[in-house]
Amino acid sequence: MFRFENPYYFAWLCLIPLFYFLYLFSRSRSQKNLLKLGDLLLLKKEISEEFKFQKYKHIAFLLGFFFCAIALVNPQFGKRMEKVRSSNVDIMLALDVSSSMLASDIQPSRLQRAQLWIKQFTERFSAERIGLICFAGNAYLQSPLTTDIATIQLISSMASPQTIGTQGTSIAAAIDQANKAMRDQNGNHKILVLITDGEDHEENVLTEVKKAKENGISIITVPIGKEEGAYVPELNNNANSYKIDKDGKYVISIPNRKLLNEIAQEGQGEMIEINSGDAVFDHLKKRFSIIAKQETTMQSFSNYESYFQYFLFIGICFFIADYLIARPRR
Repeated sequence: MFRFENPYYFAWLCLIPLFYFLYLFSRSRSQKNLLKLGDLLLLKKEISEEFKFQKYKHIAFLLGFFFCAIALVNPQFGKRMEKVRSSNVDIMLALDVSSSMLASDIQPSRLQRAQLWIKQFTERFSAERIGLICFAGNAYLQSPLTTDIATIQLISSMASPQTIGTQGTSIAAAIDQANKAMRDQNGNHKILVLITDGEDHEENVLTEVKKAKENGISIITVPIGKEEGAYVPELNNNANSYKIDKDGKYVISIPNRKLLNEIAQEGQGEMIEINSGDAVFDHLKKRFSIIAKQETTMQSFSNYESYFQYFLFIGICFFIADYLIARPRR
């Protein structure tokens, strides 16, 4: 891998055109002074021997300046990719806040049960960096990866369908947002915990799962809701009002465990049940511990070799050549 350690020193190269125009200006003035003494062609012929190497003197100076500027930039080459052992796990929580999460098949509601689970999860994994995404029809990064667990708990507890402009459920959007948020997190193992009832209104979710897999993200799914499902409340604060479809029937939200299990399997993770109590957290601790012991391949940024000395040597040689080319005495 190639890089420049100090690329801001490239600005020094802007002086080369300035030096060149100063040279042209000086040359023009010299010719004007010669014209005052007599015929320009005869004078040039007379002193041609002494001015013979002057153009090379100027070229040597410019080349010396160029190579010294490159030396300041310091070109570097990475010697090799190294396998390093990472002890940290970065965790991104994706919370479904669509209207179906207001269903009360789990008391007091799916959303409130998920918020309680996030609080319990963050308390048990407070040593890890945790981020938060809320999603419905679109996904929004509520908090980047942080060790500030109190902030994650506060934001998740305030999440609701009213805070998301576009309703619906797009699991693909949540995975895509996690990809963007964790793309540049090199060195640590990356895990996405997807907390949702699994009702997905998009068809490209498995495509996003493959992208996450390529980015080194493992996906753990947490289904919310009972198999029999529940009515979906309307977003009008009326507890007795439920959504009705075009046929006049109440809309029943049933968790899609089949899809969530498929996402977990494709995403090199697993599906866990929220009603497993403390056992699920103990299981996750063991799983995260195993993942943290795995080796990950990454670039060691301290393992670069500098080559500035070669450019500096060439630059000094040109400056010496500039010094040795004598200026005319008359």
